[in-house]
Amino acid sequence: MKKNSIFAAKKTARAFAAALSLAAALSLSSCYFKAEDKGEPTRMISVSGTGAVRVKCDAATINVAVVTYNRSVIEAARLNAEAVTKVRDALIEAGFAADSITTSDYRIWQDSSIRNGVQVRGEYRVTNSIHIVTMDTSKAGSAIDIAVKNGANEFSSIHFTATKTADALREARTLAIKNAAEAANLMAKTAGAELGRVIKIEEHSSPVYAARAESKMMMAANDFATPISAGDSEVAVTVYCEYELK
Repeated sequence: MKKNSIFAAKKTARAFAAALSLAAALSLSSCYFKAEDKGEPTRMISVSGTGAVRVKCDAATINVAVVTYNRSVIEAARLNAEAVTKVRDALIEAGFAADSITTSDYRIWQDSSIRNGVQVRGEYRVTNSIHIVTMDTSKAGSAIDIAVKNGANEFSSIHFTATKTADALREARTLAIKNAAEAANLMAKTAGAELGRVIKIEEHSSPVYAARAESKMMMAANDFATPISAGDSEVAVTVYCEYELK
């Protein structure tokens, strides 16, 4: 009988302790949510800033092509191969690296026309497009002249790029952050507030814009130097910033 009484007392004590723990947890939870409810939302301001830096172009890419025609597809391909080899050899002899002269496109098709409602097959046309890259922009004109004088008869494009943009990118980022901070500070003061800490920064880099010339024309051999001038590229960075308002 005494053992049953002791067991019942212990069970009652454990139940009472559990009830106290639950009450304490509910009390703390209630205090937490009340504190959250009473908290004021953080006042913020969102702005953007852009930084742009000009960089001198130091690389040129030239695209020319050798186009040959013949009634025989085999002969058209043979003539094209001979001309492309001549162009390539001449460029290498002039100092252009062999691995900087690559084929960007190769096509064979037959011209045709409609006469009196009947399709008439014409000559086969073979086009081998040559991609020339030089890290010396002053040689861009020379590359065109050499290619044309040795068999290239179509010019498609030339564009310049800047390969050393690391320093410019850092400078552009710095300018972008400064511009964003200036805009945020001006807006905050105008609104009668004070600028606080930075809460968030997102960067959006723009592509490096390069000078580019493009055309579609047949070129003939000449005895004069083609004047080519490289332009500047632009490295631009835009940042979106969120600041706390005091």
